[in-house]
Amino acid sequence: MKNKKNHIWFALALIAAFLLLTTFGAGKEVKGIQDMRFGIDIRGGVEAVFEPVGVTGVPTEKQMESARNVIESRLDAENITDREVTVDKSEGHIIVRFPWKSDEKDFNPESAISELGETAKLTFRDPDGNVLVEGENVADSSVTRDQETGEYVVELQFDKVGAEAFAKATQELVGKQMGIYMDEQMISNPKVQQAITGGKAIINGMANSDEAKSLSDKINSGALPFSMKTSNYNTISPSLGSQALKAMVTASIVALLLVIIFMISIYRLPGFISCLTLIFQMCLQILALSFPQYTLTLPGIAGLILSVGMAVDANIIISERIGEELRDGTSIRAAVKKGYQHAFSSVLDGNLTTAAVALILMMFGSGTMLSFGYTLFTGVIINLAAGVWMSRFMLESVIRYDIFDKVKLFRKKKDRKMIRFAAKRKWVFAFTACVLIIGAIITGVNGVKLDTQFTGGVILKYTYSGESDTEKIGTAVNAALNRPVSVQTSQDSATGDKKLVLTLAGNEGINPDDQKKVTEEINKLGDTSYELSETFAVEPYIGAKALNNSVIAIVLSALFIIAYIWVRFKSLSGLSAGVSAVIALIHDVILVFFVFGVFKIPVNDAFVAVTLTIIGYSINDTIVLYDRIRENIRNKAGSKKETLCELVDRSITETIGRSVKTACTTAICVAIVLIFALIYHIESIRVFSLPLLVGIISGCYSSVCIAGPLWVTWKEFRAKKSEKIEMSKGKKK
Repeated sequence: MKNKKNHIWFALALIAAFLLLTTFGAGKEVKGIQDMRFGIDIRGGVEAVFEPVGVTGVPTEKQMESARNVIESRLDAENITDREVTVDKSEGHIIVRFPWKSDEKDFNPESAISELGETAKLTFRDPDGNVLVEGENVADSSVTRDQETGEYVVELQFDKVGAEAFAKATQELVGKQMGIYMDEQMISNPKVQQAITGGKAIINGMANSDEAKSLSDKINSGALPFSMKTSNYNTISPSLGSQALKAMVTASIVALLLVIIFMISIYRLPGFISCLTLIFQMCLQILALSFPQYTLTLPGIAGLILSVGMAVDANIIISERIGEELRDGTSIRAAVKKGYQHAFSSVLDGNLTTAAVALILMMFGSGTMLSFGYTLFTGVIINLAAGVWMSRFMLESVIRYDIFDKVKLFRKKKDRKMIRFAAKRKWVFAFTACVLIIGAIITGVNGVKLDTQFTGGVILKYTYSGESDTEKIGTAVNAALNRPVSVQTSQDSATGDKKLVLTLAGNEGINPDDQKKVTEEINKLGDTSYELSETFAVEPYIGAKALNNSVIAIVLSALFIIAYIWVRFKSLSGLSAGVSAVIALIHDVILVFFVFGVFKIPVNDAFVAVTLTIIGYSINDTIVLYDRIRENIRNKAGSKKETLCELVDRSITETIGRSVKTACTTAICVAIVLIFALIYHIESIRVFSLPLLVGIISGCYSSVCIAGPLWVTWKEFRAKKSEKIEMSKGKKK
């Protein structure tokens, strides 16, 4: 488009089109926001890890695929089509996730989980339902192609007993149907055309190779020599999930509105344009979730809200740069052009490092934290690829209209008095040390413990009305399982709902039958009725694996940041800049850890997600400062009037406005999430958003007050050391 004046109308039409697409979708291929796939923590449902029984070592790949087919068939029989069934071939596990129906009344997770793991029973039956041949007599099933017709067929090979039974059955059923059943579900109903002897049979009538393979796999799975059991599973009732979804959607809307108000009130026209861009980005991000039907969990929604806060970061950097150009007397058009040019390196570096951290979280996280990593990753990539382009596309267009080509519609940056954090870094470091010492003392007194997610264990949560005798409940559960139990009751002050929490002693999980026994025993104690609302059961080895992956993710993130800054900021002696940045990040991680200790929150995967998020967020702030230091060093061009310490203080003064404003927008979003989590008692979000809020504030502080001054200390120390070496060499001469 040669006429840039018309670009704004094209952009508005594009935003409107994507808004409609996001809301209503486009047929079956492109699903809208109403058809998004929500996780079990939102819709309620089951997540279980099944492992084989009676097998020495890890089952073969073929056996695991057969077991997966059995579970898939049983889910089909229950009309549960919205599910995830994943095979962990290295560990020999099958992970199953499925939500409850929206109108689910009979919430019985114990039964659902037990039935999925039972040994599959394949049978061949006559039209009256009489069993003629059993699956254990099928030696093999494979897909072949009929040489005469070219169609795909399923070839069966029976053992000796099966061959005799099948020959007799087909002889009696010539011209009739022979049903093939997996448990009680018919998977095929071929017509017997003739008596079949010799132990081999052909099933034809397959539409394609996929249908033939599916039937063959199901028949093979009927001869599976082991059952699957689980003592690692989570369950959430539909009502609990529905309440959480409403709370988080409301929080999202409130956070978005507050960010829009903040941006327009501070940055005026560029702020308004950035809000339009933000709507465009949100549409793209929702489509990135709904189109591939990626499961969105509560932490995923938190990641979405965090993306809103972080998405405006690029526009804040750009708006601040435009304000600086206007302050220096540049025309509006030139200021906009230079603002985007000067801001791009900071935006690029900040978004790439955050994206890398989110990617590491996706690689080593699991379940709900994987959803958080995905939403954060897509948000950052969309911001980098589309957000910056769209805002520039619209702003450069709209300022060509006389009504918008006015300085009063922009925020002209004012000269700020020099802030001397680097010059007075001893006081800054002393204050930082005091905060860390106080946090360490309180955490040491309170103690820190790992959540059952890492150590293994069982937590059962029930809702009830009436009175509850915790002593009798503890005695009953102990007698039923021969396992000590901690019993706690609480009441929601907002809704009046009463909750019972049972924490079983030890690190072992629990099987569905034992959980059912617990529910039955506590309901025998009196007139009070207890309904299971949530289950969390993890075996120790699963928890240990999660903890190990978490440590790896954090270490890899730190190493990546050092390497990235080393390469990108060579003019700052890259290694020293990278190490200084990582020390500032360690400060943030320690403060986040202290939040868990001070507020007595068990360390779980929320700590890992918060830590990695803060690493990405804080390094973004630090990179903006480093980018300005690099620019000021380049512009200094050999002048010796300004010391390194003074240059860093000037760089901090020039960027602190952006850092504080970005922290405010992100903190607003997270604070809204925290408030709603507290009001609606959404524990998983509370233990995530509270440390994240502290981490955001800490990230802003460490970037401004620690990273830069620490780098100055390093450089001055090296300079003094080099000077001493030179002096000693001079004396020797």
